[in-house]
Amino acid sequence: MKKLLLSYSGGRTSTVMAKWCLENLSDQYEMVVVFANTGKERPETLDFIKQCDEAFNLKTVWVECITNPIRGKGVGFKIVDHKTANRNGKPFTDMVAKHGIPSVKSPHCTRELKAYTIKAYARSIGWTKYYTAIGIRMDEIDRMNENYKQKRFVYPLIDGKMLPTTKNDVNLFWSQQSFDLNLKTYEGNCDLCFKKSFRKLMTIVKENPQLTHYWQKLENDFEMFVPEGKKANLIPPLHHFRGNRSMIDVIDMSKNKFEMAINEIKYKKEFKQLQLFGVDLDATNGCQESCEPFI
Repeated sequence: MKKLLLSYSGGRTSTVMAKWCLENLSDQYEMVVVFANTGKERPETLDFIKQCDEAFNLKTVWVECITNPIRGKGVGFKIVDHKTANRNGKPFTDMVAKHGIPSVKSPHCTRELKAYTIKAYARSIGWTKYYTAIGIRMDEIDRMNENYKQKRFVYPLIDGKMLPTTKNDVNLFWSQQSFDLNLKTYEGNCDLCFKKSFRKLMTIVKENPQLTHYWQKLENDFEMFVPEGKKANLIPPLHHFRGNRSMIDVIDMSKNKFEMAINEIKYKKEFKQLQLFGVDLDATNGCQESCEPFI
């Protein structure tokens, strides 16, 4: 049988995808559901994955990256579970110590902590040639990888022969369940990811200021990181957010008056485009509820 790796972010959409694939494609594919924990996932996400496993029998394999600090050496992985999964950011910090602070221009957190880690796991079970199912919906079709056929990517929630799905379809599904992801729609799985719009980041910072502590320390420790082969005097301080803005910058922005993000599960509303210090508050880099591990 052909092999299909279900890339599972632990969000509402990817759960719908994983459940449908397991229930409808078992005669075509040997399948495995894999979730890669970065250490910066919201604890609500980890709890949700556990609930989904119990409710839908996903049998999710939880993996975490083991970064080899030696240049040129690839990542390893370890298998964890809901109880042992890291929650203090160690996998993320270890990755930054080798590759520097990730950003929109250099999203190596996705590459190292998600894509390479999941591939390392696949190799460990003898999977060298397989398809990867990714939970991108019809209304997110612009996020599809343009080389998806060569990369053997499958998009079940876009493919007309599978389960074409929109955000409304996903929300309807969860409205019919006895449990749901205990996060607002703008919060996403990774707590303060650079892919989020500034409006979302500022709203999260106002509501959960304690989340900024990790990112401030990360930038303080690694903002002068110099990639191998580069000259230190040519490298500006490296920060996590769009426009090379720092966590302190985002905190300062959140102190100004702005229209906060809303939880789309409860409300429907169109935002006006607002500008703050020349920043488009609603610009994103593809983050809806999670990052996609195959770029």
